[in-house]
Amino acid sequence: MAGNEQQRLLASLPAPWREGRLEPLGLGLTNSNYRLRLPSGRSYFLRQGHPDPARLGIDRATEWQLYRGAMAAGLALPCHYGDPDRGILLLDWCEAPSWAQAPLPQRQALPALALLLATLHQLPVPTVRMAVRAHARGYREGLKAPPPWLDKLEAPLLASREPDGCWLPCHHDLNPANLLGERPWVIDWEYGAAGHPGFELASIVRTHGWGLEEMAALEDCYLEEIERLALGQAPRPLDFQGAAFLPWVDYIALLWALLMAEQAPDAAYAELIAHHRQRLE
Repeated sequence: MAGNEQQRLLASLPAPWREGRLEPLGLGLTNSNYRLRLPSGRSYFLRQGHPDPARLGIDRATEWQLYRGAMAAGLALPCHYGDPDRGILLLDWCEAPSWAQAPLPQRQALPALALLLATLHQLPVPTVRMAVRAHARGYREGLKAPPPWLDKLEAPLLASREPDGCWLPCHHDLNPANLLGERPWVIDWEYGAAGHPGFELASIVRTHGWGLEEMAALEDCYLEEIERLALGQAPRPLDFQGAAFLPWVDYIALLWALLMAEQAPDAAYAELIAHHRQRLE
């Protein structure tokens, strides 16, 4: 974003943040992110979202609904200003490194994620659903020039049937870069919606570089947290079926990277395409 556009963005914010100074951050593949410094020295995180969120399967109203619930539950950083129509969020600045920068040992990461998921699943279920097949179809139909190898690659998965009998509040992108500190704070709720918890689990396993053993351990930790949060009441049964969603995670990530590469060719997208194509072959 050029200097004039940054100034227009600042001017659109309420006081006192419009008096601040923006420092672009090299984070995020689709959004413009900044550190906003006030004359007092206090810092905030400012995000301006992608200009065409619908093309990426993002519903800003649902993101805002989930973010407010997550903030009240202690999962998300305090938000001082939000404008869903423009994709703007102004959050407390957090000095804690992401798990991508400072990975937690697995013995800490698994119970931390289990508590996070159990807490998230207590929030009201959004009306907007992220059904994996429909979500993938939206990406697929958005491609202007699908690669010639895609039809054959996707055929077996599209002929299968994914589990679809459970809908809970989901973040859908709990990768290490979106988890800050040991707590952790969760950022980037853009793809939040009602979803199948098995897809959430499969996405965690893929993005954290884990396998089926870690998936089973995370499920066990989650069930322990659910029983604890039930406070003596019988917790509702939940069958993640996470393994069934692993190819869907790869397929959706592949389509997303193809879509982004059409908009702005970049080596990072090419690397993602090659990685997820190989997983599906």
